[in-house]
Parts: sequence; C-alpha cells; structure tokens
Amino acid sequence: MIVHTRCRVEDRLETRLIGWAVHESYTVEGDDGAKTFTGRHFWGKVRRGYVEPLVGDEADEVAGSLGLNCLPDGDTGTSVAILDPVFGERDDAEAMRWIVDAMVWNLWPKMLPEGGDAPMRFSAHHEGRAVPVPRPSEVPHLRPFVWAYDDMTRLVEHKSMGRVLGRLGMRKFISPQGRPPRVAQEAGIGDRLHHTCLMRPVDLVVKYLEGPPFFEESGGYAAVFRADAAVDRVFAAAEPASHDAWLVDKLSGDDQRLAKHALRKINDAMKEASGPARVASEAGEGVSLAGMSRLMAGLMAGTAGEGAEAVFAAGTTPPGGSSGTGRGSGGPAGAGGIPGPRGGSGVPSGRRRVLYDGAPEHDVVDGEAVIVQRFTLPDAGSYVVHGRPAVALGDGRGVETEPPIGASIPTVLGWRAGSGPVTNGSSLHTVGGDGTVWSLVVRPAPDTMTEVTVVAEAGGEDR
Repeated sequence: MIVHTRCRVEDRLETRLIGWAVHESYTVEGDDGAKTFTGRHFWGKVRRGYVEPLVGDEADEVAGSLGLNCLPDGDTGTSVAILDPVFGERDDAEAMRWIVDAMVWNLWPKMLPEGGDAPMRFSAHHEGRAVPVPRPSEVPHLRPFVWAYDDMTRLVEHKSMGRVLGRLGMRKFISPQGRPPRVAQEAGIGDRLHHTCLMRPVDLVVKYLEGPPFFEESGGYAAVFRADAAVDRVFAAAEPASHDAWLVDKLSGDDQRLAKHALRKINDAMKEASGPARVASEAGEGVSLAGMSRLMAGLMAGTAGEGAEAVFAAGTTPPGGSSGTGRGSGGPAGAGGIPGPRGGSGVPSGRRRVLYDGAPEHDVVDGEAVIVQRFTLPDAGSYVVHGRPAVALGDGRGVETEPPIGASIPTVLGWRAGSGPVTNGSSLHTVGGDGTVWSLVVRPAPDTMTEVTVVAEAGGEDR
C-alpha cells in the first residue's frame, strides 16, 4: 500500500508519502540468536531508528513516478494505492463493495452532515466506473450510530480529577432486519446491535465496543463516544499502531486513571441501556408510570413495555406494615422493570422479615440477562430464604399458576452477598441481622413479565 497525502502542519502545507505491507510474522536466525518480526514492512526514510514518510518535493517526485495523481498547488487530500491486491474468494465487484463498505463503516463521521458541507468527500471507481458510496443514514445497521452521534449531549467526566473526558450519545431502536455487511461483522458487529463507537476528536472510528445485549431480542442500542480535545493525547497514546483499540493498560499514572474511568462510564451506560428504561412520575411521589407503559406495550409491534404495580423508597415497607414476602415485576423478556415490594399486614407465623433494597434491576451475569432483587434480613437468627419467580399476568390479574405445555418459566439462578460471586441454588441458608445486602438472581422467561417473590422463614439452627 502507498499513501500520498498533503496536509496542513501549523501554518504550512506538507506533502508526505510512505509505503507498507503486512504479511505473516517470521523469525530470522542471526549471530545473536533468533529474532522475530511482526511481518509489517515499511518503505520511506529511516530517521532515529524508525521508517518515516518522504516529505516535500521528494514525496511528490516518487508519487509521480508511481503513477499517482499529484494534487494541485494549495489543495489538501490523500491518495491510497493498493498494489496487486489479493481479493481471495471475492471477485472484483465484491471486492469494490467491501472497500466502499470499509470506507463507510470506518470514516462515516467524516461524511456528515450528509448532503451538505461534509469534512471529506469520498468516491470509488472500478475500471472507469463509479461505485456508489451510500450515505451513512442509508445503511440500516449504521443508521443508529448516526442518530447517537447527533445526540452526544451526555458529558463524561472524572469529577474528582476535574477533567472532562468526552461526550456520549445513546439511542435505542427496533433492530434492523437482516445481517450487517461483512465489514461490520469483521469489526465485531453481529446480528444485533449493542455497541459504542469510540472515536477521538478527529472523528475517525477507532473501535465498535461491544456491550451487554439488549434485554429484548427485537431491540438494540447504539452509542457514540468522542473523546474531548483536552485529553486527546491520552487516548492517542493508548492506541496501537493499527489505531483500532484503546489499550489503557499500556498507560500509567493519571493518564491510565482517566482512560479507564472513561471506559468504565461507557460500559456503565451500555449496561443501563441494555435493560428497560426506568420511568418516574413528574411529581416525584414514587408512583411508577410503568403500569401505563405495560398497557400501551401491546399496541406497539416489536417494542417492549415495562411494569410494576408500585414503587416504594428503598428500605421502606409497603402500606400495611412489614411483610415476610415481597414482589416486584420485571418487564417483557423478564429483564428489569420498576417494581416495588408489596405484601399483607404483619408477618405470617414462621416467616421472618425481608426488607427490599430498592427495586429489581436488570443485570448481566456471566453474559446472561437476569433480574436482580436486592434485600436485607433485619432480624438476627437463622434464615431459609426462597425465591419464587413467576410469570405476571397483565392488568394486575396475579401470576400464571400453570404455564402452557413446553413454555419457558422464570427460574432462580442463585444468590449473591454484596458484590461477591453468585452461589447457585433455589434456597439460601444464612444468618440475619448482620446488615448484609443479598441479591436474588433470576433468569426471566423470554417475552414475559416476571414477578419476583422473596420468602424468608426461620431456619432450623443458627449458623
């Protein structure tokens, strides 16, 4: 590959030319032993032990001798020549389509605003014929990223260090039909979209970072994160020579802290987007609008509702007093929702109290979408705690007691103390009164609303 470019360096224009090839790694035996090479070869001028581009008139002269078109004086731009390409199983037409798709998926921010004064113009030709280059918004699997790019309003910052790290845009949508182009698949995008497009202020795609899958198969989310210009050098230093990742572990000190914090915030945003959105009332009284959302969900094909009968503040008990059981509803596909505990007055004989720590939440455990209900056991003594998930019926009509033959049902995966590992089992044997925040982890039944009940009973012995 030969790259010939003219760019602006401060207040002047500079022409550059460099060539390189990528092949398999190899090892050479020498007097000082074996030496392994990556297979990357560069052609240019050696300076300080590195191969750097030819510059100025020398670059233009070599470009002309290779048959590359030289840019008129005063113009900027880049020519890329691939010498004797190997297309493998692709014919010429398929190869040109792949090249165009690669331009679009890696350079689409430079094509915006579409139809207007975009930062760059792209074209492709094969044997004198123009190969159409689609607009990013015309590519179904890329369109959500364009929407997210236009919505980059969320500030990502490291507050304790007082540094702005970048801006994030996020969009949810009904998944496009069909498979994405081969180029997108090679970039890590599968049949479903749940990714963040990472870029630096130069607006070139670095990577499509994969997040947890969307809780409902017909939906997805796409996000765009653009690093702030003030910390561009941090993310530039984290990139390998291929400029297709942010390897934050190669950084150190404050730079590593900043880059890791940014990726943590991005992953947190994707985790939040992968589940049903929480809905709160304008009055802030703690009453959920999810019931209305659940009723409306059936009117919209391919979309998801979310539901709960009521929402109470964390750590409080429902009207009527304490209860040894409590229920919360998860949205369709059983992932999340805005539930709250509810129950009868008093604690039935043999039962022990359960205090809910907030509403059930959508989470991902070992790559699987689950519902997590946190709770505490306030009274001292031994407990046997049971999780009793069920499919909730609409309109507050209770739960499904006899599922259809062959139908999936929600199941208890296990229990977790604090942020520790999940312990398998349908029941939990433990001791209460020590302030431990427990989590019940439930696998929901697909395309249903899951209601979770936690029942605590006195154990046979304290332990």
